[in-house]
Amino acid sequence: MNLYTSKTEAAAKRAFEAAERGEYETVVHLIDHSFNTEDCDENGNSLLHYAVKGKNQKLVEYLVERCNMDPTWANQSMCTPYDLAAGSPMEEYFKRICGFSLEESYRNPVLRGMHPDPSIVRVGEDYYMVHSSFLFFPCIPISHSRDLIHWKTIGYAVTDEIWAKEFLGDLEGGRGFWAPDISFSNGRFYICATLRNNDDAPYIQTQMITSSTHPEGPYETPFIHNLLGIDPSLFTDEDGKRYMLINRGARIVEISQDGKQLLSKPELIWYGHSGHAPEGPHLIKKDGYYYCFLAEGGTGKGHMITVARSRRLFGPYENCPYNPIMHQWDEMGAIQCCGHGMPVETPDGRWFMVYLSSRFINGAWGMLGRETCLDEIIWTADGWPVVNKRKGPSYLERVPFPKMYEKPAAVNTKEVWLSPRTRDRKRVWTGEDGTLWIRGDGFDLCSKKCNSMLLKFQPDFSFAAEFEMWIPEEEKSEFTSDAGVTLYYDENTYIKFGVTKNQIFVTEYVDNAYVRTEKKDFSFEGRVLFRVETDGLNRTFLLNNKILWRWTDVTSICSEGLTKGKRFTGAAYGVYVNGSNLLCWRQHSEI
Repeated sequence: MNLYTSKTEAAAKRAFEAAERGEYETVVHLIDHSFNTEDCDENGNSLLHYAVKGKNQKLVEYLVERCNMDPTWANQSMCTPYDLAAGSPMEEYFKRICGFSLEESYRNPVLRGMHPDPSIVRVGEDYYMVHSSFLFFPCIPISHSRDLIHWKTIGYAVTDEIWAKEFLGDLEGGRGFWAPDISFSNGRFYICATLRNNDDAPYIQTQMITSSTHPEGPYETPFIHNLLGIDPSLFTDEDGKRYMLINRGARIVEISQDGKQLLSKPELIWYGHSGHAPEGPHLIKKDGYYYCFLAEGGTGKGHMITVARSRRLFGPYENCPYNPIMHQWDEMGAIQCCGHGMPVETPDGRWFMVYLSSRFINGAWGMLGRETCLDEIIWTADGWPVVNKRKGPSYLERVPFPKMYEKPAAVNTKEVWLSPRTRDRKRVWTGEDGTLWIRGDGFDLCSKKCNSMLLKFQPDFSFAAEFEMWIPEEEKSEFTSDAGVTLYYDENTYIKFGVTKNQIFVTEYVDNAYVRTEKKDFSFEGRVLFRVETDGLNRTFLLNNKILWRWTDVTSICSEGLTKGKRFTGAAYGVYVNGSNLLCWRQHSEI
């Protein structure tokens, strides 16, 4: 789809208005003479969206069957024509055309909010996936699913706060654990990842590896390889030899069975299809071929997945004639920046690709970070994998398994609150009843030494969170801190909505300074109710159910909100203490 231009605006608006009125002849005439069916409005609505609203089924059938318009194509709000048809006779028509009902469908992204760089492995009927965690602790979340759609966090690869403090304690925002990989070999789960250090470190990039007999952990103390590169993954060949792949391009190095020894020097086997930022190598073997998958094109809108194959592990590799096998071709698509994928085979022999993507507000602001999508892989007659028929990401698709089910999580999944870099469990902890406890460590949120906050990543563009905060009986000291709710990207950009002893305030921190502050007189009596509502770039701040401030166009908590540092994560929200007092919170709602 394309946003109509000034030259096509008049025809586009006439066509949209006629379609919404159900005027079949007018729309057909405009298509015949002036309107481009690939044009959409500023909100991403296609002509088919308008036709469904017009309730003229003859027109809808004409657009689908004669003009090849897609009922599952989503506007910027992720709404498809199929969604608009729900409850009308057109719903049955779309069910027949698409081959699935709305009840049998799933929507991308399958994991929303910050879930970048997915890696996946299947063991039996169980799927396990890991994502980048950067400098947030616990590190490298491990998710479980049995249907590829519904995922639960069951554990983390790194949970030792002392180890995390040593290796993450001084890192700048956006560093930490990048692009992990999960694999299974000889009864053990292996997780490896790049540990991206600060630019002045002796080794800017090192590779971490750890393992466990249980997917949820506990995992052994990580082992560090001083090996330059990013995006490691593990591959076990049919002869039992084990290898690590790493960028640039796909370089391969033989490793010991436990992954703690490098047995050869890295050797390049394929540099990619485009030669532009080839990274994220993954290797599988199928039908006598080694297939090497790469992410290319950079992490922006040029991102893509490519593949090559060889009969021999060390090549030479043949470039796939269908490359890129996944890319967002549509500049108006609601899902962009598709790449860094990994294939997985189902027990019945089908294949799927998990891959990262981004969604933007107004086509420009990436608030949520990179998310995880899922699409089916089809193998061509000449033996090549292509994702979603090379159409780009799907928005609405048939579920992989018509009977959807979930296996209960293997461990307690309540540990979902994160802290930057590490956590002092004597100061920051969660109670059995879900109460959050924080004693301030004396550092404000702009300090890399500050760990006195608990965070989650924002799940969508429209979102609200409500927290009750109180001073517990255990706290005997006078309240001298500021404490409350934070909207947090990193130590360079965040918002605090909090109280002091005599004030309520909201303040925005951007690049070494508080750039905007509003405050009111307020006597903190020991218990308050905070609520923050997000609608795109707009934020509303409420105290005790009363609106205090509305802020518009808040772009600082977006990846594009500052050019400083590594802006690879996403908007988080949570609670904090700046000072030395002990406070408690309970989250009332997350909508």
